[in-house]
Amino acid sequence: MASLSKRVLKHVDSAVCTTAAGAFNTIQFFNKYRPNPSFTPKWSEKPLLKSWQKTKPTLGWPRTTDSLCPGCVKEARERIMQGEQDWRTLTTEPVGEIKATILERDGKIWMVKDCPKHGHIEDLMAIDAKFLEHIESQFPGRDIRAHNDRDLHNHGSSTVKYGRGAVLTVDLTNRCNMMCDPCFMDANQVGFVHELEWDEIKTILDNAVKIKPRRQMSVQFSGGEPTMSPYFLQAVRYAREVGYNSVQAATNGIEFAKSREFAELAADAGLRYAYLQFDGIGNATNQHRKIGNLFDVKLKAIDNMHAAGTEIILVTTLVNNVNNEEVGPIINFARDNPGKIAFIAFQPV
Repeated sequence: MASLSKRVLKHVDSAVCTTAAGAFNTIQFFNKYRPNPSFTPKWSEKPLLKSWQKTKPTLGWPRTTDSLCPGCVKEARERIMQGEQDWRTLTTEPVGEIKATILERDGKIWMVKDCPKHGHIEDLMAIDAKFLEHIESQFPGRDIRAHNDRDLHNHGSSTVKYGRGAVLTVDLTNRCNMMCDPCFMDANQVGFVHELEWDEIKTILDNAVKIKPRRQMSVQFSGGEPTMSPYFLQAVRYAREVGYNSVQAATNGIEFAKSREFAELAADAGLRYAYLQFDGIGNATNQHRKIGNLFDVKLKAIDNMHAAGTEIILVTTLVNNVNNEEVGPIINFARDNPGKIAFIAFQPV
């Protein structure tokens, strides 16, 4: 009976969705001929686009797209770092750019390309062609074309042309109080410290909110470990002052665990979300981070941030044969602590 009930509900759900889609398309059809005036929001100097005005790039496959040769990119980066090439050539010349073909092969999606210097290159884009086809079909179309950003968005052929975006990520420092492997930013492992000064942080935040259409409604401070920046609290406070409605930090939680006062200062400054590195349940499952009581640290950080009023998102980097078996326990941990844990974000490697 239970399976029958589920099948009935599934068919009912499908019928409702089909009916709703048909009604929406019908309304949109007539709206094309007698549309209401488009609304111009405060964050744009141009009116919002109607759905039928939104264009789409070529989707499906096979198709041709612009891409980069990884070998050429590495060589150009090295020349710039050594002072042999002016970085401004990246805005005036197609450095490393080559054409690529996206195609289906044995139910998988591949990007294939040929560089005159480095030869043939193939990259696996998706292991399930049908799934990627479904994802592409959900693309709603391009948003408002960028305007009033000529001084800020001159990135050559990589210049952003459409859309508002959602989150501005600012890497305050590449310093960290841990030595993790993997580390997406290679914190503490590149042989030098790169840390933004206050004027640089302020300029980034100011520039991002003045672009039209305004892109970043949220800002996430990252690193390295952002709380190690001497300007962390100041940056959080200033971001709120200039209009970011969601201020976030991607953190390992150590500073928040060490001090309830620090957690309260961050929350008072305007920190809304903490994206907390969280590998698994128990100290044993965190041993690969080389800190013996790391899970205890996480629990203390959660308690302090929750008490201060900061919402917590667990961020789990999943690595096969390291912590992939922790998915279930982490979900159960969040279910057991609904007042403290807002979301979970899984990042498979």
